[in-house]
Amino acid sequence: MSSSPEALRGASAALTGHLHHVLGDLASARTRGAVLKVMVAGSLAALDAAASVVLLPDEQTGGLAVAASSGSPDNLPGGSDADGLLAHTAFRCGQAQYVEGPASRPGRSAEQAAGPGAQAAVPMLLDGQALGVLVLDYHAPHTFTEPERLFLGTLAGQGAVALGRAVGLEQLDRLQGRTRQIEMAARAQDAFMAFSDAIGTETDLLALARQAIEVLRARFPDASIGYYEPENGRWKARVWSQDVTPQVAALIASGLTPETPMIARVLHTRQPEFREGWNAEQEQLATTGEYGAVANYPVVVEGVVWSMLSVGLRHSQRWTGADRALVRAVGRGLNLAIERAEAVQRLSQQNAELAAQTRALQVFADLTRDLALSTEPLLLVRRAQEVAMSMLPDGFALYYEPQGDLWRCRMQLGDLQSPELQATVDAGLPYAETQNLLTPWTTGQPYFQDVYHHDTDQLSMVVGHIGATATLPVRVGGRPAGVLALGLFHQRAWSKVDRVLLETVVRSLELALDRSAQARDLEEERAALEAFTRFTEAVGGETDVQMLVRQAITLLADTCDVDAAYFERDGDLFKARAWSEVDDETLVSLLQGGFPLVNSSIALLLKQNTAAFIDHWNDTGLLIRETGIYLAVAGYPYFVEGELQSVLMVGSRTSLSWDERARGIFRAVGRSLDLALLRARQTRMLQEQRDTLDIQTRELSAANEELEAFTYSTSHDLRTPVRHVMSFARLAQKDLATHQNDRVGRHLTIIEQAGERMTSMIDGMLVLSQAGRANLKPRRVPLQKLVTQAQNDVGLEYPDRPIHWQISRLPTVWGDATMLQQVMTNLISNGVKYSSTREISRISVWADEQPGEWVIHVQDNGVGFQPQYAQRLFGVFQRLHPERDFQGVGVGLAIVRRIILKHGGRVFAQGTVDVGATFSFSLPMPS
Repeated sequence: MSSSPEALRGASAALTGHLHHVLGDLASARTRGAVLKVMVAGSLAALDAAASVVLLPDEQTGGLAVAASSGSPDNLPGGSDADGLLAHTAFRCGQAQYVEGPASRPGRSAEQAAGPGAQAAVPMLLDGQALGVLVLDYHAPHTFTEPERLFLGTLAGQGAVALGRAVGLEQLDRLQGRTRQIEMAARAQDAFMAFSDAIGTETDLLALARQAIEVLRARFPDASIGYYEPENGRWKARVWSQDVTPQVAALIASGLTPETPMIARVLHTRQPEFREGWNAEQEQLATTGEYGAVANYPVVVEGVVWSMLSVGLRHSQRWTGADRALVRAVGRGLNLAIERAEAVQRLSQQNAELAAQTRALQVFADLTRDLALSTEPLLLVRRAQEVAMSMLPDGFALYYEPQGDLWRCRMQLGDLQSPELQATVDAGLPYAETQNLLTPWTTGQPYFQDVYHHDTDQLSMVVGHIGATATLPVRVGGRPAGVLALGLFHQRAWSKVDRVLLETVVRSLELALDRSAQARDLEEERAALEAFTRFTEAVGGETDVQMLVRQAITLLADTCDVDAAYFERDGDLFKARAWSEVDDETLVSLLQGGFPLVNSSIALLLKQNTAAFIDHWNDTGLLIRETGIYLAVAGYPYFVEGELQSVLMVGSRTSLSWDERARGIFRAVGRSLDLALLRARQTRMLQEQRDTLDIQTRELSAANEELEAFTYSTSHDLRTPVRHVMSFARLAQKDLATHQNDRVGRHLTIIEQAGERMTSMIDGMLVLSQAGRANLKPRRVPLQKLVTQAQNDVGLEYPDRPIHWQISRLPTVWGDATMLQQVMTNLISNGVKYSSTREISRISVWADEQPGEWVIHVQDNGVGFQPQYAQRLFGVFQRLHPERDFQGVGVGLAIVRRIILKHGGRVFAQGTVDVGATFSFSLPMPS
């Protein structure tokens, strides 16, 4: 039977279409299962059978076994039973077998043949050899047409071709896999041999760790491997395989704590650990959930866990014996290499230490000689920097001293290799944020960083090229004086020899600075004694400030050959009040015009409240361009109550730096002038006190005159009730004689009323007197609170009086709270009293801010008064309304006036008859 496409030309178009579709699927099928699935599904769909089955030889039974099926056959043919006879016959003879009805089924009894069903068994032939059988089964009789037989024959033949191709591909895949395994084993062996060779020669520990990782990766291509070392209390990965995810890389690079379970176990046992069934949550390493098994091998040197090798398998939950042996072998090799490298490093370090000690002996001899020849502090620092850097490769040295809120670099040796960093150093470093300097300064101990942490000094943007640092405190006279900072452009493990050498350099520098300071102190004391003697003789009895300043300027010009000027604060500027003869008119004009001392180098020094000296003035940045004629500048500050008020400045045109003699004389003159200025200020204060006493005497005299006038007014006003008492007492006596008792009663009532009025007037005089004698106790007083209290007081005085209040926002003033409470209560009570004739009393209180003072107003809607009599209201016993209409003796407003005058304010009033009145007072604002 032909299986070529030409033989199917007579088949139906539908069946031909099915065949083309199935053959296309067979051509693209790459595996045995895919081929068989296409055959059973395609034949079942094309011929509308009940089931389609592919049978393949079974090596164990020697028969045929079902390899793929589709549909629902009654019995799957196969094995050696009767249902499989047709398939076995087709497979054995290589010819298609067809049964179109039950009677035609071979090997069946008559009873069995009576049932319905049809079947086709077509061998799958490739190069004349049957690879299997395609079986098509029907539940009812079926006649296989020629196109159907051609379809099945073609499908079986092309299926055999596709099945042969799939089997070949599977064999090729197995062969390639085996080849890869052989190549991988060869690479692993080569890597292990290279690692074994490196163990005996390599001293770079990280290089050895990388080779160990390569060996393990060759054996475990799906594994992640890392090498850890302890640093600052954490176990940090130094190198790791490239397959590690960014999340895990960030975790292991930042380091694991010793309490992490996998770290803690290894540190405790110091033995290799093979963890199967890795639980990331239990291990407190959530980002490592992709691993199934993990091994940790500790590298132990002299009983201490030196480092650790960690291997994580992604696609395996267990460690085989061979895998464990390989990890142990690599770990032992790494352990041996590290032990040997450590021994080599120790030997190398000992040799380096011996060489460094030999070199240091010569260096220290030179340093001692050089330091003995100079007394200038910065030159001593420079020489110490040169000695220190001669023992270190490729770096720089800086010497810092704290000035205010900044660290100032006083001496630099070497190029910082960064313009940005140089500009930052020149501008000064923040005192509190620069930990590299603050740590040795506060602890008194050297601070070494093998690997400079760029955030130590908050300078990460400009210090990326610095690898290691060392900062050592410098003490003079037992007190911190500065910090010597050394920076290297590469990382360096500071050895004991390094530390001893640098500490010895600093100690030698401290001894030289102590000796220099002692010599300088002696010289200054001698010069100061001489200058003080001369200046004391000149200013011993002088109190005129300008005269004192001119004599100090003259003394400095004569003894030190300098120009001098004395400046006093005028607002934000310092203006020259006296100066040496200067031939530069522009400079004189500028000095007289004044300049600020804010943010200048000299201002920062003057804040120390001691003499400030700046050498090489024209190299440090000029305060005023015209002062470029000076080579060195010095200043002496004068403070009054903690604030800089004046400065004595000197400038040298002949010397770049100040010698000890000039410094001593300037300090002595500055201190002497300070004492003289203090004495002058005290003299002025004494004079001011005398002037104040004269003023108080005049004020007392004026007060006596006012008292006399007040006594006259008071005695005149008190006569009225006294006359009433005397007159009506005589009338009462007469009426008693004539027994006119009714008239006597009326006279006695008038006498009683006059006595009560006189008592009220006397009480008012006492209150007024107390207000005048009381001492002020000024403080900040919130007026809003006083008005609230006055409202409460008035409510108790007039409980049944309806009052409408309009209180505006009031300020906080400066005064005596008790006295001002009396003022507010009197004014508000007065307003309610004189508005009692209205249906509702309306009281308004507000304040106006005026230049230098607050003005407070209290307004009512009462009976008012005629404006021309406004000033009479504040006199004692002065009334504009009859007492029968409004009770009172007329001292309330007089008390208000007396209190406000004591506060330095004024009182005034405005009124309109039958409209209302406004009483106002002012309070000065504190300056």
